Amino acid sequence: MQIPAFINTGLLKKSLLILPLVGLLSACGSDSDDLKSDPNTKMLQIDFNEGITGWKVGFADYPSGEETFYELGHSFSNLPAALDTKRKGLKITGNNHSDDLFMFATKKVEGLEPNTRYDMRFKVTFGTNAQNNCVGIGGSPGNSVYIKVGATKNEPKAANDGAGFLLLNWDKGNQAAGGSDAIIAGDFANHQECSATDVVDTYQKKTLTTERGAYTTVTDDKGNLWVLLGTDSGFEGPTTIYWMALEISATKK
Repeated sequence: MQIPAFINTGLLKKSLLILPLVGLLSACGSDSDDLKSDPNTKMLQIDFNEGITGWKVGFADYPSGEETFYELGHSFSNLPAALDTKRKGLKITGNNHSDDLFMFATKKVEGLEPNTRYDMRFKVTFGTNAQNNCVGIGGSPGNSVYIKVGATKNEPKAANDGAGFLLLNWDKGNQAAGGSDAIIAGDFANHQECSATDVVDTYQKKTLTTERGAYTTVTDDKGNLWVLLGTDSGFEGPTTIYWMALEISATKK
């Protein structure tokens, strides 16, 4: 399995000629430009249209054995028509009967210095059909579903707590609160204000970027990290997300 690697910022200008996310990089603005010129910063770019090899999908905060009832699933799928049917993304779906379902994707990445602390900045792009400021059971289908990101040297896994409930082995916090291993990048709501006359299932692209200094982590003894993208839901209903792209800058502390 090929593991994606961080690249030196000194090589970034040349790399932009071949990487598919050049538009995504330029959208970061001057702050991103500062990071690219920082010799202590390395960057990782992932376009899910290129495939999902090596990505693992998991679910937590629900009773073990209830996968069918919770309608859990994932696939490498064409994006909805409103986004771009010529491109694909990582589709993850579930129905939050526990009022606390966590759905995540993770992958091991390499290329950093061993046993070193880094300031991590995440930029994620995904497709969402949840309108802004709608009301739902347990919470809003958009504003009560929180996008969380993180990276640690330990692989994130859902494990039985001994009472038949599956919990994540990371400290991700809970819903509107982040944890030491994963922080909130924003929510799942798209840019369309809630209206009964609008088509609720229309997907829109949304990009979220975390602040510099908001998240730090330490690599393992080989310079590797496990990256996580997740949704932490307080909405008691179905959520389907299409992960489209991920950009990470890692600045040595």
